[in-house]
Amino acid sequence: MKILMVGAGSMSESLVKGWLDSGISPQTITMTNRTDRTRLFALAEQYGVRTTAEEQVEQFDVVVLAMQPDGVLDYIKQKTWTDQLVVSVAAHITPADIEAHVSCGAVCAMPNTPVAFRTGMTGLWFGDLISDQKRQQATALFERVGQTVETNATTMPYLMAAAGCSPAFFYEIVGAMTPVLTKAGFDASSARRIIAQAMKGSAELLLHEERPTEELIDDVAAPGGPTDRGVRVLREHHLAQAIYAALMESAREDH
Repeated sequence: MKILMVGAGSMSESLVKGWLDSGISPQTITMTNRTDRTRLFALAEQYGVRTTAEEQVEQFDVVVLAMQPDGVLDYIKQKTWTDQLVVSVAAHITPADIEAHVSCGAVCAMPNTPVAFRTGMTGLWFGDLISDQKRQQATALFERVGQTVETNATTMPYLMAAAGCSPAFFYEIVGAMTPVLTKAGFDASSARRIIAQAMKGSAELLLHEERPTEELIDDVAAPGGPTDRGVRVLREHHLAQAIYAALMESAREDH
């Protein structure tokens, strides 16, 4: 399987890193980038992948469109398509937008940057023209770097907010928690590691538990204890409403 990565931004790098870690050979991945050739060559040197300046998409099995959204449609119009799996990871591009210009079917994927460590969450929105074989191929490719869920026109904006945008929300929370530990005497690196490891463990528990989050909170929040008091502060400051508003704003498409 030959993969072409069109674009060399952070998401493109994250996918390449994760796929290589999953066992895909660097010699089967080619990257191209129009705007920043220095970064392209740096990534090629770091990961051992190939680069090209004048890609022929018909020479590849999978073409991942990882450029800015406003460049996607112009790019596909300029190329000759045969039977590639066309994957767009650009926000606000639909499979129908792509399939209006290609005959081989398309899938719009919304991964998040943890795919670099094979712990990502990717939404897959399949076009009407995509074959069952290509559907399975896309799913298998992204399951190499985490978990997948099928989305559609209605659910994709909310998946993008909950999975694609939420890592930034998570980092915001970690950034707010870190000074408490540094003021207590931990260095910044240790403080961040303590918080991240605690949250990583909590995330693992969530993936293996089916009980409501309220019950999981009760497991660690004895009435009147330190956790219970902290949770009450979060609720008094309307954390749930703030998170809800942030997700709804990120999902909003009238930008």
